[in-house]
Amino acid sequence: MASARSRGGLFPQVGGGRTAAIAAILVGALALQSTVVAQVTLLGVIPQLVLIVVVSLAFTDGPRVGVVTGFAGGLLQDLLLPQAIVGLTALVYVLIAFAVGSFREYSTTESVWAPVIAVALSSFVAEASYALLAVILGQPWVSFVFTTKVIGLVVLYNTLLTPLLFPLIRRVADRFRPERVHRW
Repeated sequence: MASARSRGGLFPQVGGGRTAAIAAILVGALALQSTVVAQVTLLGVIPQLVLIVVVSLAFTDGPRVGVVTGFAGGLLQDLLLPQAIVGLTALVYVLIAFAVGSFREYSTTESVWAPVIAVALSSFVAEASYALLAVILGQPWVSFVFTTKVIGLVVLYNTLLTPLLFPLIRRVADRFRPERVHRW
């Protein structure tokens, strides 16, 4: 006869459902970003839904979850784009997720504007960092005016979408959050 421990009665299994939920959010955001949202551009720029997901998860769950989702989301996004430097978006998203998650751990504010501001600042840093690193790595640079236009529009799009997406992402993250385990 199996004991309660071996069946998971005292120690319920955690992680599998949470990992699947976060992966589903990430893949769903990438699918929407590359299909539906790509058709609704304003001046040729689309919102970065994957970045919103990464920053939202880093904001709600800290740097560890943010870094993992940032790497996975950035790498998937790089592999999807034909002319991207593979790994560059992943690098940028990992650094941003770590910064947002670390900031959130030490922040005392519970403002409803905090995630919106975090996404806006992260969008600015992500687009500027990606442009700078792409030029350093040998990609042809279009122009300062074009780069500024892209940065401004991505920040605007992501900032406007955050109040709609953040509550959904947070709800899923909270729904699949494992119970706290207290060790003696």
